[in-house]
Amino acid sequence: MARPLVCFDIDGTLVRTRGAGREALDEAFEALHGWRSATDGVHIAGATDDVICRDVAVRFGRSWTAEQTPALRERYLGALSARLADPGRTEVLPGLPEMIAATAELAEVCLLTGNWALGARAKLDAGNLSRHFAWGVFSEDAADRDGLVPVARRRARLLGLEVSQVVVVGDTVSDVRCARAGQALAVVVETGFSTVEDLRASQPDLQVTNLASGRDEFLALLATLNR
Repeated sequence: MARPLVCFDIDGTLVRTRGAGREALDEAFEALHGWRSATDGVHIAGATDDVICRDVAVRFGRSWTAEQTPALRERYLGALSARLADPGRTEVLPGLPEMIAATAELAEVCLLTGNWALGARAKLDAGNLSRHFAWGVFSEDAADRDGLVPVARRRARLLGLEVSQVVVVGDTVSDVRCARAGQALAVVVETGFSTVEDLRASQPDLQVTNLASGRDEFLALLATLNR
């Protein structure tokens, strides 16, 4: 029987890491390329890590190639892990992990994030949430975030999952745009990087303060998709 596929964003949706990702990217860019405060003025929220690399390079008048990514990613992951080792750095957002467990009773669940895969796992490990997600789609899987929903559909089929509808859960206008690009429903929480007003203007299918206060509305939406 087909079930919905609910794709969860990470930063601002499941956890907050108080800028650990941006700091780690800045450290990696400075160490490898000498670019100080590399991400200043670069749009981070909702962007994939690979797009961020491209935009940082443009800021410094350079181009970015795929061959440069592995070294930068390795340095970034080390810097990120060092920051996430601080037990006070990672905040698990309200309603989790109970909300994920309740969702899994009504739908398949996965990750849909702009993080590189190992960075995503590092953040989830820091919040003790990795056990809830067996798979996902990441920065490595598409040229930009808008291409991730089709990848999630294909990966679900390869895993033998029959999907009726895709629901993207995120915290930015980029998440809504990503959902629309992939013909998915968009659910947004007000715990992340877009303002309440901007989220509302993007016209998601459901907007809630957080996954705890919006639990009943969200589960009711999933229940309608199972009818």
